[in-house]
Amino acid sequence: MPRSLHAEFQKAWRRHDLLICLLLPVIVLLWSGYSAPDGAGSTVNAFSALFYSAPVMNAILMPVGMAVLANRLWDVEIKGSFPKLLYTLQSRGSLFAAKAALGFGEVFLIAALETACILAVGRWKGYTEVIPPVHILYFFVCTLAVCTMLFFSELLLSVLLTNPLPALCVGVVGALVGLFSAFMPPVVSLFVPWGYFIPLSSFVLVSWDADTRIAVYGMRDFRWLLLFWAILLAAGFFLFTWRAIRQKEV
Repeated sequence: MPRSLHAEFQKAWRRHDLLICLLLPVIVLLWSGYSAPDGAGSTVNAFSALFYSAPVMNAILMPVGMAVLANRLWDVEIKGSFPKLLYTLQSRGSLFAAKAALGFGEVFLIAALETACILAVGRWKGYTEVIPPVHILYFFVCTLAVCTMLFFSELLLSVLLTNPLPALCVGVVGALVGLFSAFMPPVVSLFVPWGYFIPLSSFVLVSWDADTRIAVYGMRDFRWLLLFWAILLAAGFFLFTWRAIRQKEV
């Protein structure tokens, strides 16, 4: 396992996966920095506004980003029937374990950097609102859980299909469907896994005054059941991917 993981790190370094892991949080940083309200602007609680808008950004960016990461993680293995050689050098279990560990590590890095970027934007803007640390931790865990679920679902498609294009198309379509689900009745969003970032958010818009352009945000109870379901889906896609690799003919 350590040798397999080291080999995956070497391949990831040559693929420049770190750039993708940095690019997604940077996009969130620039996007949130541009759209974030001024400290004395139109919101009563500007820091909450950032955490309210971040799940919408994730619903747009992360399905595509996870599809790209998953495709790049498996791209060498679909070129020239390379698994025929790999499976003579290492077991399928060690190959999958190394890829799963590396992929989860990349997703963890993205979720951690995004959370840090949102906090950095708030400090840069001079927000004085104090966000309870438990809500920040909950935001990080929800982002990590949904991104992990999306990553392994895309990795499953990459393993099953020899062409990476369908998996990328699923990511793009998922981003659109996930975003549109935010404007539908709340029950609809529960059936759109790509947009789980939004219903899992603990920050809500309480009121909006069109005349004064003042928005008031609040916090709601954590949605533990939906979070557990997202984690369960991630575990399910993880197991299905392992089964696909174990049974894949080469």
